Amino acid sequence: MNRFTGILLLISANALYGCGGSEGPQVAAVEGTVTWEGKPLADAGVAFTPEKGPVAIGRTDEAGKFSLSTQGRNGAVVGSHRVTIEAFKPLPPGKKAVNPDGEVLIAPVSRIASKYGSLRESGLQANVTANDGENNFDFELK
Repeated sequence: MNRFTGILLLISANALYGCGGSEGPQVAAVEGTVTWEGKPLADAGVAFTPEKGPVAIGRTDEAGKFSLSTQGRNGAVVGSHRVTIEAFKPLPPGKKAVNPDGEVLIAPVSRIASKYGSLRESGLQANVTANDGENNFDFELK
């Protein structure tokens, strides 16, 4: 399985894990900033993967700021997380990454070191506490 298909499967699995609502593990608000080589990293996907429970995902804005959600709830599961960050170059105009059958047509090209998109290699971690105001994480990638 290639990397892009794996990303799509992870997002799909996260969506299928539950349908939102207030039931499920305790979550707390999470926000932060991502920079790449000292500059804000816009339009990057941020994922917090807990030891147990659903993945929290978010996307950075033009200033590199992000907030996370878990199955339609604001925040991430309380506890320890491995963090991944991915930022891809946009597709050429009129091009599609996959065809209707799910076959990859164009492999995504990363704008940052690919290690940050790997749970095994990113080296990024975060500990989400039950106190909403304490969960501000800044990731300075190089």
